[in-house]
Amino acid sequence: MTRVAVVYNDDAALASGGALDAIAVQGVVSCARAVAESLASRGHGVTLRALVGPAREVPALVDELDCDVVFNLVEAIGGDARLEPAFAWLCQLRGLPYTGSRPRAMTLCLEKPLAQAVLGAHGIAVPRHGVFERGDELLGDLRFPLIVKPAREDASHGIDAESVVRDETALRRRVRHVLELYRQPAIVEEFVDGREINAGLLAGPGGLEVLPLSEIDYSDFPPDLPRIVSYAGKWIETSRDWALTRVVAARDLDPATRERIEATARRAFDVLGLSGYGRVDVRLDARGVPWVIDVNPNPDVSPDAGFALAAARAGLPHAEVVERIVAAARRAGPGS
Repeated sequence: MTRVAVVYNDDAALASGGALDAIAVQGVVSCARAVAESLASRGHGVTLRALVGPAREVPALVDELDCDVVFNLVEAIGGDARLEPAFAWLCQLRGLPYTGSRPRAMTLCLEKPLAQAVLGAHGIAVPRHGVFERGDELLGDLRFPLIVKPAREDASHGIDAESVVRDETALRRRVRHVLELYRQPAIVEEFVDGREINAGLLAGPGGLEVLPLSEIDYSDFPPDLPRIVSYAGKWIETSRDWALTRVVAARDLDPATRERIEATARRAFDVLGLSGYGRVDVRLDARGVPWVIDVNPNPDVSPDAGFALAAARAGLPHAEVVERIVAAARRAGPGS
């Protein structure tokens, strides 16, 4: 039996964003409960611990943990996503093994422009992009259509139909929206309007495995709606975007394209230094080239989330998925 402390953030408010952005925070709470239940069903000793106070109280909580491994579901501290890597650092200082990626990988992936620069430097295809910190930066050689995102958010925060822009007026308006609401730079990318494929990666007994590929099915989207996963499509069950956005098994990929996607996902995982599990999202251009649009070092592992559903298609029940994640953490140790 392994003693596992499932630690997650339960924030009453976020440091940036709007009221609806808090919905995703409650998804972390549900995920933590499901992970705890699955581990307990396999005979492990499980405790649930929530981070609810300010950052100064977190070191004391870590000191109190009495476990063999920490299942790290902390995505923010005090509502600030920039502090996500800090909890992993504290576990390392305490000598506690913990699941998922190390602080360096988490920091790289949190800062999307930095992650893209690292990926591009290693020859991995990423969309051309620019970072807008004031809103009046020059476009340079960027070509429309473009997509505007907060530079350091995940879970589709700040993404809706207005994020895809086709002229400079719309671009400036959207950049101002990100700067004012999310209080961080905007990353502006050339929009790759092709098939969107998610590749989940999970450490197994024989090494890192690529789970069966998933695809975002945009076939029901009307012509006027950009083919993107919006925040509403991911989190707001009463929205039109939610009803239209479906995650399905990726089909009709020729063997060469499938191999390119899997190789790209493995390469991105290694280049950014991910550990244990992760997800790489790509878009295919007209030539079938996979362009990496996002790398998530600690993706949602709720039973109904895309990662777990992909694992289920590989014959892995939720309890085995989280058990593998714990086993990888124990092999890795506290990390460095």
